[in-house]
Amino acid sequence: MQIIKTITESNTWRDQARGSVGIVPTMGALHKGHLSLVRRSLKMCNTTVVTLFLNPAQFGADEDLDQYPKTLEEDLKLLEGLDVPLVFIPDTKTMYTKDHSFYMDETLLSKYLEGTSRPDFFKGVCTIVAKLFNIFTPTHAFFGEKDAQQLHIIKKMIADMNYAITLVPCPTIRDERGLALSSRNQYLGPAKQKEAALIYLSLMRVKEALGEGQKNVATLKEAFENNLMRASGFRIDYISIASSQTLEEIKIVDQDILVSTAVFFGNIRLIDNFSYTT
Repeated sequence: MQIIKTITESNTWRDQARGSVGIVPTMGALHKGHLSLVRRSLKMCNTTVVTLFLNPAQFGADEDLDQYPKTLEEDLKLLEGLDVPLVFIPDTKTMYTKDHSFYMDETLLSKYLEGTSRPDFFKGVCTIVAKLFNIFTPTHAFFGEKDAQQLHIIKKMIADMNYAITLVPCPTIRDERGLALSSRNQYLGPAKQKEAALIYLSLMRVKEALGEGQKNVATLKEAFENNLMRASGFRIDYISIASSQTLEEIKIVDQDILVSTAVFFGNIRLIDNFSYTT
């Protein structure tokens, strides 16, 4: 496994790479969800690069950049165990020079959901992903469905900016209770993770209601809220039922939808979602 840290090394590696190149962008603190993306890339592509970069541009002033889990040594062991050919670990100065002033800003899909609560988030995400695409010119990019809005936005960025890249969505990986795996789960001990699975169970209550023929969005959201609030410690940031194409909220379910939520469990913010086809 080769580890590189500079743009010059990246360019040299890319000049020598042959065939299809898969990229798996991460912020480190790897878990089984990340590893599922890596395995998919290794299976599909001739070579794979995994990036480990805690991107400051996607954190707001009052968010958890300083507290975000940093597990580089463990991450590298996991990637070595998968025989990953290349790992890119730049520092912040490499990705954002002192006079850096250009950002990639999506202006439509990013207005909703996470964009409402975290207005600078997707500008930071799109900027770093664009940089990685420019550096490695991959043929394939692997992103998880857990971050559904991010997936939609990266798909649109690839189309709008004419990147010759195939986006490969990968299923959400969950623990045995249904909690979506996330680096932020490391903030929670095992007992709290068990309690946090109620977020997923509450989403499944919405799915059950949809299956029973309920189409009124207000009623569906109420089902989620009532199920989640059976336990203490939860605070809903948002529960959204939106068009799967535009991410705009709807009132009646008469099209394919994305049901998504962000919930504070204590002071830890967790997100989850599911798609539903009518």
